Amino acid sequence: KFSAQGKLHRRVIVSFSYHSLIMQILRRASTRLPLASVILNVRPDQRHLSSVARGVAASRSRSALDAGVRPLRRCFSGATSERRPLEGILVVSLEQAIAAPFCTSRLADAGARVIKIERNDGKGDFARGYDEFANGESAYFVYVNRGKESLALDLKSPDDQALLHRILSKADVWVQNMAPGAADRAGFGSAALREKYPSLITVDISGYGHPESAGLYWDMKAYDMLIQAESGISTLTGKPGWPTRVGVSVADIACGMFCHASVLEALLERKRTGKGVSIDTSLFSALADWMSVPLMHWEADGKGPSIGNGLRHPSVQPYAAYETQGAPVLISIQNEREFASLCEKVLERPDLPKDEKFCSNVARCSNSAALDEIIKASFLSMDRTALIDKLRTHRIAYGEVNDMEGFSKHPALTRVPVELPDGSKVQAVAPPAQFDGKPAQLRPVPGYAQHDEQIRKEFA
Repeated sequence: KFSAQGKLHRRVIVSFSYHSLIMQILRRASTRLPLASVILNVRPDQRHLSSVARGVAASRSRSALDAGVRPLRRCFSGATSERRPLEGILVVSLEQAIAAPFCTSRLADAGARVIKIERNDGKGDFARGYDEFANGESAYFVYVNRGKESLALDLKSPDDQALLHRILSKADVWVQNMAPGAADRAGFGSAALREKYPSLITVDISGYGHPESAGLYWDMKAYDMLIQAESGISTLTGKPGWPTRVGVSVADIACGMFCHASVLEALLERKRTGKGVSIDTSLFSALADWMSVPLMHWEADGKGPSIGNGLRHPSVQPYAAYETQGAPVLISIQNEREFASLCEKVLERPDLPKDEKFCSNVARCSNSAALDEIIKASFLSMDRTALIDKLRTHRIAYGEVNDMEGFSKHPALTRVPVELPDGSKVQAVAPPAQFDGKPAQLRPVPGYAQHDEQIRKEFA
């Protein structure tokens, strides 16, 4: 029943086995009626229709909003047959490498249409050539480019410039992480775009930030490991005098995460104001945020956290990996209650929490060498399986130290298929957040310039 002001407009009785077709019919109907509510009566054997109801409610067009009709809240379960939260949002991204593609791929996961602008040189984003580990495709590229459309442009060409402006006139979000100043030189700097398209949200990703904040660093090229070195994070993971790269591209990924969150905030703000906003962030600022605690530590005592510890926390004890009669086991004690339980139930040393050397976390950190000897002796005296059983039984946090094979077989690891340009599929790690308990269904990874003809025709 579709009703407005209490008046019955339509009654539709259908077989909902034709889910996709019915969704289209109901969406089309809902955009043409001044709806105050959408009501579907569902028999007990038709409870799956709740997804249809959500889809109808989510499909309100902007014209309905302009008419003063308040849309019902959208619900995203990750199923491709339902409306996703960002459907209807157009994101245009002049991007390469990892940071910007990470941001836009996660917007695509949520339903946004993402047009990826690549160089018109036959190769495109250089991340396509990083490796061939994903059925001949770059694992890096597959990780951060699912669900997008690929358009190859020559931004020195007046025709391609005009095409990009026509696309941007309909876009909601513009993202770019080209070399410092490159977007401005091409005529697509954020300031100019914001003036031309006031509702557009622009995102600029750089290595160190704008000249006002980064000083002489502002125009330096920046890649992940360079930022790891500049931010100091590599000194925390390496040995004294020998900094070490974190094993994944943390600067790129952290920056992409912050950008993704910022775009969502900007979309909510634009809903209230009708105006876009300029977002500026950098790889360095992302890792600087992550380095907040070590920085405070150093400013407090002039030393900072100890380094070269391997699997050992610098300021919480005992929180480290210990040898056993087998592979190492890592334990994590976060409070005095947990420490007392470890001492009594596992170490069989109920006296330790009363010892002034171990009576608090600060005391345990100051006397960590002595505590380590006690724990090592106890763990080495026990069979590893028996030790793990004790830790699990007494609810003491622990972890096994896995290699990549162990990780690939981990029972908590969720995988979802992703289609590659050649039609084959790889099993990707599922997005961490599940909606209504369902893993997301990810859209395909685009081939280079795969959507040129379609997009050029659409925006001719």
